[in-house]
Amino acid sequence: MVVDFDAIVSIDLIEEFINGRLGRPKYRKVVKSTKRLIEGSGKKAILVQDSHSINDPEIRVWGLHAMEGTPSSETVEELRGMGPVIKKHNYDAFFETGLDGMLKELGAKKIVFCGVVTDICIVHSVASAFFRGYEPILVEECTDTTSSAKKRRTLEYMKSNYGAKIISLADILGK
Repeated sequence: MVVDFDAIVSIDLIEEFINGRLGRPKYRKVVKSTKRLIEGSGKKAILVQDSHSINDPEIRVWGLHAMEGTPSSETVEELRGMGPVIKKHNYDAFFETGLDGMLKELGAKKIVFCGVVTDICIVHSVASAFFRGYEPILVEECTDTTSSAKKRRTLEYMKSNYGAKIISLADILGK
């Protein structure tokens, strides 16, 4: 393993964002790469799911999506059972969730973030991780957003502002 890390946080690889109204066909590649990462690295994965109630602030911006208790808020089939699930109610995977406690329990410091959408939930979660003292790592093949330009700008922003390492899947799996 070229790049060492302690845990994987998979954000919003759920039905709504992969196969649902807010999904994009290219996001299927993120699911496939994230599955390879989890299986190939042997590291603990935590699956974070967008899961909303009608009063969550995001509903005002995006409309009804990933509503709690519906199939659209569930992890995609390919990743189900690959780690414990944490439900989040806004962009930040750490805000009012058990993610920080779970990572501390693992003794994790270097965290690989995977998922969608790079310029919304990923960037907010990476910022929150940085503020809590974690070292964020992003695997290019394991994250995506609506355009390549947005993805590139956001990855560079996280690198510049949060010291995030931007790596490839080969940097971990050696393939």
